[in-house]
Amino acid sequence: MLRRIGKRKRKKRRSSRSKGGLDVSRRLQLFTLLCMAGFALIVARLFMVQVVEHPRYAAIARRHLENRRVLLAQRGAILDRNGQPIAHDLMHYSVAARPSLIKKPNTVAAGMAKILGISTAKILKKLNSEKSFVYIAHRVDVDRAEKLRALGVKGLILEKRFSRYYPFGADAAPLIGYCDFDNRARAGLELEYDAYLKGTPGYTIYLRDALGNQFPDLDFPASLPRDGSDIQTTIDMVYQSILEEELEAAVRKHEAKDGAAVLMDPRTGEILALANYPGFDPNHYNRYPIERYRNRAVMDQYEPGSTFKIVALALCLDELHLDIDKEIVFCENGRYRLARKAIKDHRKFGWLTVRRVFENSSNIGVIKLAERFEAPRFYRYARDFGFGAPTGIDLPAESPGILHRPGEYSRYSVYYMSIGYEVAVTPLQVACAYAAIANDGKLMQPFVVRRVVDRRGRVIKENEPTEIRQVLSPDIARQMKEVLWGVVENGTGQTARVQGLHIAGKTGTAQKLNPATGGYDSGEYVSSFVGFFPVEDPRYVLVVVINSPHKGYYGSQVAAPAFRNIARRIVGLPDRRPAPEKSVQLARLDVPKSPSIVPAVIGMSVKKATRLLKKSGLPCEVIGKGEKVVRQDPASFSVLEKGRRVRLYTEAEKTAATMPRLIGLSLKEALEVLSRWNVNAEIQGSGTVVKQSPPPGRRITPKTRIKLVCNPT
Repeated sequence: MLRRIGKRKRKKRRSSRSKGGLDVSRRLQLFTLLCMAGFALIVARLFMVQVVEHPRYAAIARRHLENRRVLLAQRGAILDRNGQPIAHDLMHYSVAARPSLIKKPNTVAAGMAKILGISTAKILKKLNSEKSFVYIAHRVDVDRAEKLRALGVKGLILEKRFSRYYPFGADAAPLIGYCDFDNRARAGLELEYDAYLKGTPGYTIYLRDALGNQFPDLDFPASLPRDGSDIQTTIDMVYQSILEEELEAAVRKHEAKDGAAVLMDPRTGEILALANYPGFDPNHYNRYPIERYRNRAVMDQYEPGSTFKIVALALCLDELHLDIDKEIVFCENGRYRLARKAIKDHRKFGWLTVRRVFENSSNIGVIKLAERFEAPRFYRYARDFGFGAPTGIDLPAESPGILHRPGEYSRYSVYYMSIGYEVAVTPLQVACAYAAIANDGKLMQPFVVRRVVDRRGRVIKENEPTEIRQVLSPDIARQMKEVLWGVVENGTGQTARVQGLHIAGKTGTAQKLNPATGGYDSGEYVSSFVGFFPVEDPRYVLVVVINSPHKGYYGSQVAAPAFRNIARRIVGLPDRRPAPEKSVQLARLDVPKSPSIVPAVIGMSVKKATRLLKKSGLPCEVIGKGEKVVRQDPASFSVLEKGRRVRLYTEAEKTAATMPRLIGLSLKEALEVLSRWNVNAEIQGSGTVVKQSPPPGRRITPKTRIKLVCNPT
C-alpha cells in the first residue's frame, strides 16, 4: 500500500517537472518572438526614418542648422526724357547683433556709440537683450559701416539694404509716387511699373554650428539677385520745374485750395510735365497727410465749365455746317431763364456771330445753339473727344470722369452739358481733347513711360505714339483752331497772350457742386485755362486748373495768367524740343554726378566709359578685351563703397582668363565675379574676402583651384 502511494507521488513529481519544462520553453519561445517582433519594428522604423521619411527629417535638421540670407535686388532707376534720374536707390546698411555671441558688451557698445552717434546705454541695452537677434541702427552709410566692420566684433551683423532717393524732392512727386521704408512701391509710376523696377531678390545658404558660427554651404550655391530695370519717362524735369513753380505761385496768390497742370505733346501723346500743388516730398512721405499723395491731374474730376464748349463748337461746324461769321445769335443781354434757373453771362451781350459767341464765352449764346443739337449726336462727339472714359495713361487709379448716356438725360441736359455742367472731367482728359484739335483732329493716347531698359541696356518694353481715333476732319480742326486763337486774341483769354507767340485756348469758370446740399455753392469755383502753342505748328498743349480760389475766380483772372507765365518760360528756353529718338544711354551722359554715385555707362565704348568715370573721380577696372561695355558693377546710380572700384565688363569678358582682384569684395560679389569664368572656389569663413589664391593677374582655367579666405561680419 505504502509502495503504491510512493510510486504515485513520484509519477506526479515527474509529471509536474515535465509540465514546468514545457512552460519555460513556451515562455522562451514567446520572449524570442517578442524580441524578434520588436527588432523588426525597430528596423522598420529605422527604414521609415532613414529612407522613406528621410527628406522630411533632413529638412527639419537643415532648418536648425541652416540660415537663408536674402540678397536684395537693387530697384531700377526712373529717368526723365533726357536721362536725369528722378528716382534711384541709395545703398546703406542696417546694423544688427546676436547678443549671445557678443563678448565684452560694454566695450563693444562704447566703440559702436562713437561711430553711430547713439548713446552707449541704448546700445548696451540691446546687446544685453535675451533675444537671439536685435537691430541696433538703420540707414547707416557706407563709411560708418566700414568703421563698424573694422571693429572685428563677432556677432555684429551688417545687412546691406537699399532705400529710394528722389533728387528733385516734391517735384512730380504725385506722378512718380514713392516707396516705403522697406523699398516697396506705394503709388504713382513706382507702383504702376513695379514689376519692372523691383527686380528679383536672391539668397545664399549659411550653415550654423553649435557656437553660432556661420559658414557658406557649398552644396547650395548662392542664387544671385537680378536688379530691376530702369524706366525712361517722357517727363522733362526742366518743364516740370516751371509748372511746379508757376502752379504754386497761382494757388498761393489766389488763396486756392489746390491746383493741377498738364503739359503734353499733341503730336505723340507724350506727357512732358504734370504738376500738382500742394504735393509732398517722397523722401519724407510719412510727414504728409495722405491726400497730398493724390495725382489730381489724373484722379480728380470736376465740372469743366466753358472749356467743354469745344463739343458744341464741333457740332456747329461739323453737323450744323454753320457759317460762324454770318450766323448770329441773340444773347438776351446777359440774362436768360432755363428750367426756372437764371443763366447769366459775364457781360451783357446782344446779337453775336457764332464765332463771337465762343470767343466771348457766352453761356446764353451756346445754350441757344444747343437747342438745335440732338442728344445722341452730342453724346457721340463728347465721347469721341475722350470724355467719360479713361484715357488709358500708364498711371494707376485714373478717373474716367462722368458722361451720362442720352437715355439718362433730362429735357435740359444737353443745354447744361454744352456749357460744361452735368459732366465731370479730369485735367488730363481736357488736355487730350484739345490736343486732338491741335493735332489735325487725331486723338492720341497719353503716356508717361517711353521705354523700359534692363541692366544690360536691352530695351524690354517701349511705348510708341498711338492714335486712338480721328475725332474731326483736318479742316474742321483747322477752323476750331482759328476760333480758339480768337479767344486769346479778342476774347476772354487775352490774359494768356505772350508777345510774339500765337496761342489758341479757352477759359473755364465753373461753380462747384456741393454734394451735401445737391446745389451749387456761391463763391466756390473751379478756374481753368487750356490752350496750345504755337498755333501754326502746335507742339505743346497746356491745361491749368485752380480749385476753389478766393481772390478772383474767373478763369481769365486766375488760370490764364499762370498759363501765360508757363508758356513764356517754355518758349524762352534754348532749343528744348521733345526728342523722342534720343536713347537712354546717350541721354545719361548729361546726368549730374556725385563723386560717390555710379553713372550709367552700359552701351558706351570702353574709352568713353573710363573717361566719364575718371572725370567723376571713380576708380575702375575693365574686364575683358571688347570695345563696348555690356555690364557694370555696381549698377547705375548706386553708391560706390569706399575702397571699391567700378568693374566694366566688355563683350569679350568671357574669353578673359586672368584671375581678378577679389580682396575687399563681399563673398557674394566675389562669387558673382568668378561665376563668369565657370570656375569653382574653396571658401574659408564668411563676410569680406581678405585673402585669395591665385593672386590677381594669374591665368586661370575651369580646373584652377581657387581659394578665398573671408573674415566674418
